[in-house]
Amino acid sequence: MANSLTKQLGRILPLRTAVRVLLARAGAALARLQPIQERVYIVTNRDSSLRGNLAEIERALRALPAAPTILRETGSDDERNGGVPILSLFTAALRIAKRSYRVATSRVVIVDDYFFPIYPVRKRSGVTIIQVWHACGAFKRFGRATLASEWGADEIFLKWVPIHSNYDLTLVSSASIAQIYADAFGQSVETVTAVFGIPRTDALAPSPRRDAAEREMRARLGLTDNRTTILYAPTFRGADLKGARAPELLDIAALHRVLGDQYRLILRLHPFVKSAMRIPDEARDFVVDASREPDVNEVMLAADILVTDYSSIIFEYSLLNRPMAFLAPDLDAYERERGFFFDYRSGVPGPVVDTTEQLITWINAKAFDLQRVANFATESFDVMDGHATERLVEQVVLPALRGEALRIPAPITRQ
Repeated sequence: MANSLTKQLGRILPLRTAVRVLLARAGAALARLQPIQERVYIVTNRDSSLRGNLAEIERALRALPAAPTILRETGSDDERNGGVPILSLFTAALRIAKRSYRVATSRVVIVDDYFFPIYPVRKRSGVTIIQVWHACGAFKRFGRATLASEWGADEIFLKWVPIHSNYDLTLVSSASIAQIYADAFGQSVETVTAVFGIPRTDALAPSPRRDAAEREMRARLGLTDNRTTILYAPTFRGADLKGARAPELLDIAALHRVLGDQYRLILRLHPFVKSAMRIPDEARDFVVDASREPDVNEVMLAADILVTDYSSIIFEYSLLNRPMAFLAPDLDAYERERGFFFDYRSGVPGPVVDTTEQLITWINAKAFDLQRVANFATESFDVMDGHATERLVEQVVLPALRGEALRIPAPITRQ
């Protein structure tokens, strides 16, 4: 049977993928010989630490009077660098089998991105898998919505690895995008909900906690004077992690010449980007590189203005009701390569500019349309009360640990 399956896989899948499928299935099969453990498996392969939603959930679980058993796991160096060196192939193989085993022996599994060991196996009864996607809203195409792109999965791959399958619950920020996520994940729309809110947005709700985090971040970045802060946070370019690069679109020298006396620039490159942007010598006092700060939400708190391009950071930042602009001279090329779920120019909550000079003009004019930002936030989030993590833990995670059936409340109806 095993030899037959290996031959069948080998005919239609690259050898590496076929081996990964077999290892995931082997780990899951071994797990079925063991009882399910009453634990929460929180795992990511995109970061070296738990961040965003996963960090908020872990923090809430550990704060409980009777904290459950938590097994946490983060990405390896080779995963984050976008490839597996030859000498690490054996380790990578064992990792797939081990993770598949852990998925099938944990009562609750929580992920925030694509996680291969979940997909090529039949989900074990009694295990609840929760997807708390790392991006809010529905901006750039992802999941099965990328099948038409050069770097998306193809139909043959999907036959053996039905990506984003086996989720019992997926969190989204608004019921209006539930169908988009359901289609992108190949899930029933009834499993996609906005009623709990998004855990990582709890830190952005007005509170003493948020105020303290903002003061701490400003101090850590050395933003101790009265200059206004501009956060430049572009997404990466390239088709995969290994080739991820920062766009060279912002003229830092020009920005410094005109705005340096009154402003500071915070750089926050995408975590996939390994090389830093070149900072002109004359702008050293003007620029702060926050690319290695672990929590992008905290970096956002230190920013008075956001400049980005195609990053989903715009959804969380809109909750702060602060101005943002979009430096996107390569919009046409990016849209052909990646695609959006809405019309970019009319859908983003700020002006779209092609040059640094246009950006400077917008900043100097200070004619910021904060109502547009507020409207965008209202449309993008059904729940913004700072208690999303609490609801998810109390209404989903703890009942699942007790063996209770998952109950998803009815969608929120906007008045």
